[in-house]
Amino acid sequence: MPADTPLKVRILDAIRDVPAAWWDALVADGAPPFVRHAWLSAMEESGSATEDTGWAPHHLTLWRGKKLVAAAPAYLKFHSMGEYIYDFGWANAASQLGVEYYPKLLVGGPLSPATVPRFL
Repeated sequence: MPADTPLKVRILDAIRDVPAAWWDALVADGAPPFVRHAWLSAMEESGSATEDTGWAPHHLTLWRGKKLVAAAPAYLKFHSMGEYIYDFGWANAASQLGVEYYPKLLVGGPLSPATVPRFL
């Protein structure tokens, strides 16, 4: 694919919208499993990371033609439960000021306190 082929951003509603081999090709060797396709798929297909649980998949992907060249696991969040970043204070302050805090976009692996690469 020529380098001058335009890049396009696509937001995926589910990790299954991209082949596992394509996604995992972007994951660095030795990276924790929490950004690999199998983990994200297990979280979504088990119902653990779905809109019903406050974790609506919105994976950010960058394409050059039909080739996936970059990705970031991302979830639209409707609450702060299941995160290991306790931002309830921010949410309460926003509410008191009449500012909507949710939904918010969380970029990273869902439901894990592990530090993971956010941009693949």
